Amino acid sequence: MAQMQTSNGLFPPPQPPLPKGGSYEVPRPAKGAVRNDTVRIPTSRLGCVLGLFAGLLSLANTQAEEPKLKPLTVCAIPATMPRMDKTSDGTPRGLDVALAQQLGRLLNRTIEFHWCANPDCAWHCLPAGRCDLVIGQPRESGPRQGIAWSVPYAGAQFGLVIPRDTKGVQSLADLHGKRVGIVTGTVVLAEKDHTVARFKTREELLDGFSSAKLDAAFMDADFAAWYLHEHPELPLRLVAGYVPREHWDMALAVRGNDAGLLVDVNRALAQLAESGDLRRIYADHGVPFRPPFTERPRPKTAPNTWRHIRDRGEMVVSFDPANLPYSSAKDDRPGFDVELARTLAERLGVKLRIDWIDIQRETALGKLLQQECDLVLGTAIAPNAVEDDEELAGKILYSRPYYGTGYVLVQRKGTAAVRALADLKGTKSQRLGTEAGSVADYSLRQRGYFRRLYRNQLATLKALSDGDLDYAYLWANTGWTLHNSPDFPLELVPNYVPEDRWNIAVALRPGDDELKQQVDKVLAVLAEDGTVARALARYHVPAFPPFPELGEDEPLKHPRADRGPEPQMQRVQTSKTRYDGLARIRSAGELVVGLDQNNLPFSVASQPKPSGLDYEIAALLAEQLGVTLRVYWAYSSHDSYPSKLASKQLCDVILGVIPDDRFAQRVLYSQPYYVASYQWVVRSGDVAPGERDPIAVEEGVAVRGLKGRELRSYPSTEAILEAVAAGRIKAGYVISTRGPWLAHQEFSGKLTFLPVASSDDRFPISAAVRKTDRDLKDAIDRAWTELDRSGRLAEVFARWHIPYESPQSSSK
Repeated sequence: MAQMQTSNGLFPPPQPPLPKGGSYEVPRPAKGAVRNDTVRIPTSRLGCVLGLFAGLLSLANTQAEEPKLKPLTVCAIPATMPRMDKTSDGTPRGLDVALAQQLGRLLNRTIEFHWCANPDCAWHCLPAGRCDLVIGQPRESGPRQGIAWSVPYAGAQFGLVIPRDTKGVQSLADLHGKRVGIVTGTVVLAEKDHTVARFKTREELLDGFSSAKLDAAFMDADFAAWYLHEHPELPLRLVAGYVPREHWDMALAVRGNDAGLLVDVNRALAQLAESGDLRRIYADHGVPFRPPFTERPRPKTAPNTWRHIRDRGEMVVSFDPANLPYSSAKDDRPGFDVELARTLAERLGVKLRIDWIDIQRETALGKLLQQECDLVLGTAIAPNAVEDDEELAGKILYSRPYYGTGYVLVQRKGTAAVRALADLKGTKSQRLGTEAGSVADYSLRQRGYFRRLYRNQLATLKALSDGDLDYAYLWANTGWTLHNSPDFPLELVPNYVPEDRWNIAVALRPGDDELKQQVDKVLAVLAEDGTVARALARYHVPAFPPFPELGEDEPLKHPRADRGPEPQMQRVQTSKTRYDGLARIRSAGELVVGLDQNNLPFSVASQPKPSGLDYEIAALLAEQLGVTLRVYWAYSSHDSYPSKLASKQLCDVILGVIPDDRFAQRVLYSQPYYVASYQWVVRSGDVAPGERDPIAVEEGVAVRGLKGRELRSYPSTEAILEAVAAGRIKAGYVISTRGPWLAHQEFSGKLTFLPVASSDDRFPISAAVRKTDRDLKDAIDRAWTELDRSGRLAEVFARWHIPYESPQSSSK
């Protein structure tokens, strides 16, 4: 049975009896703890005093007769210090226990502790009414339904523990090739970057640090701080100021229908934060207090990156692994920015280490701002630019530009060349095409050009090749596209210099002036000796010297001009009737769905026609709504889906998203249209792995269903499938939306996918629409129900060899 522990209030001690005659000595309140004298009250006047006391006592008795609030029962988990535990005599302890007791004081409620064996037990006890509050858990870590979370009260994270006298270590990037200890099942570290030592518990990791000859330990920072505070004899310390991507917020959970308690808890947490009591609780346990990450500004940049690069002999640069002609993870064709990064590192006298970003969740500039890389190549000098809805002004330091770029003209081979856009003014511009929504589209419209718009670069080039256009106005990297499309009889207009143009530089963090000086010196040499031009030429991209009139920090500007034949937009027409959502779409006769242009098996904007799972589902959705489909083709790494929907309004719907409370103020989520889950992958004929079998997982992917198992990290899902097929490991843990599709493409008949019993790694997949489009959201919900009931969704999944799990069946 669960044990109960009650924390009661203290009653004042009994007073001595009054003397007969003489006087009664009442202690005088000490002022500044200097005096300790008394006040003498003659007994002749004691009647008045007693009368006053009697009145106060009567008032106290009246208040005592008011109904008392029932005790607040808290679900707690023992042996989870510094969060909570109980001593041998049952007394609760820990910083979250102290927090709960302070809440009880502010809410005027006694606290009772209901001890649970683990978090899963607590999540069952809360809705069952055995407790009112769950403490010590990361926000959003519990069930998705039936509970409500308080405001976050603190941040928590993984941290680096190193020997006390070690210097020069600021992050995992400084431990490349070093021996790093972790607790099995808590986090995945790349085996290619570190020698990973695994321990069963956090205590064993810190106690065995020296004997295991570790260079560092990567673990829960709050536990490490508390344990080192309790064991000062250990010659270890936490790296100060390090904020990894493995961080989260702490919050309290109540039942979803207990709105009144939630309001009271939030108010009490605010009082504890404002009074400083929250920080004192953490300090009493030797744990540094961190504000919630959801409310924290970005960490300040370190101004000594160049010195840090020299000390470790290595420069870290972030790149997209599949973004030719700029960057690629393939050694035979790495991209010209990767080639220039190698040369830059060589000239600086250090090694180059490339940090490949996950384009679904990260951007290179985001990694730079989070201090996870040293610099980023290929950045347009534009202080007014935006990175996923965040203004970059003042947050990026640019190097000197190393080449210029812009929009160029493309024509069919044998066509008479034009010298400038002015040669295509007037009716000739009716045969000029460009990408819809691009800078070129905006510029041409503002300057009065007719133009035809196409969904992407390939579609524009195909129209030009088919004779539907005479010229195309496209970004200069179209030279690479033409090189890889030899069937198109097209060429760049010779000797054309971009009129819509900008300079390209290396992005650094503000304050890295010394690194900028070193990079600028090398870039000047590489531009002068032709290294930059030759690198671009190898990828068939026109190389222009930096445009001097733009300077080093001049943003891309568009000249003001007559809007030409298009409607004048100075006067904005408004209507008293809202014109959003479904009405807008049915009036236009089309549904604009945002899809990634290179993200199979979900979507790809390939020739001769687009394809992909989400592309086919988008077509079914448009059919259900009674309109045609138009796709807005985008790069997933450029900005988030709320940005595309709400801020930039580039499309009506985004498919394939996991509902996320961080964006709930900006978008609405439809009901899920399928459920994605992690599965075991084994060789054909094999059974599911045993508890002691090591499991292959993709590095950098957070999974919750493998706690306590031995994990082996691999760089990609493909690498996991190849390792299992070759028999190098018994089983892998892969997502159902990608693993089976890849296996069908490359390992047909060699692998089997098995369900994971009671998996925690299951994700509802929904569509997102703008916050104002509730009627559209409701119509999409009805469409998903009909498509599921008719079996048409299942048919699409089957064509892409992806298991279909209906949300309706999984919720039963």
